[in-house]
Amino acid sequence: MCFVVCPSGVQLTDASGVITSPFYPRKYPSNQDCSWEIKGNRVKLVIDKMAIHRCGGDACTCDYLEVLDGFNAEGGAPSGKQCVDENFTPLTYYSTHEHLRVRFFSNPDARNNGFSATYTQLNYTPPGRNTAQ
Repeated sequence: MCFVVCPSGVQLTDASGVITSPFYPRKYPSNQDCSWEIKGNRVKLVIDKMAIHRCGGDACTCDYLEVLDGFNAEGGAPSGKQCVDENFTPLTYYSTHEHLRVRFFSNPDARNNGFSATYTQLNYTPPGRNTAQ
């Protein structure tokens, strides 16, 4: 039997806050598909802690945390899926516009503790990338 215990499509508009996988820092449950959208200003998201089951190499095909509509502060790489079993180094993302979407997915074989991330609404354009379009 599968129980969905995480939010789907939640819109966050607070000046700052914390997003975590279900039951963090305990092991997250199987078969979850959580999503948050941080709206308002430009957004800074710092993923402080992450232990997500890694399989499929860099494709992260089992469990993953995905950041959409943003870029990684280190090197300006576009956002995307992340999964790290060990030796995690905190990651910082900035939104490219006035919102940032975050998705956490776990398959039937969930086995790690998940993630914790802090977001902050900014009142300036983030450094390191020209976002004019």
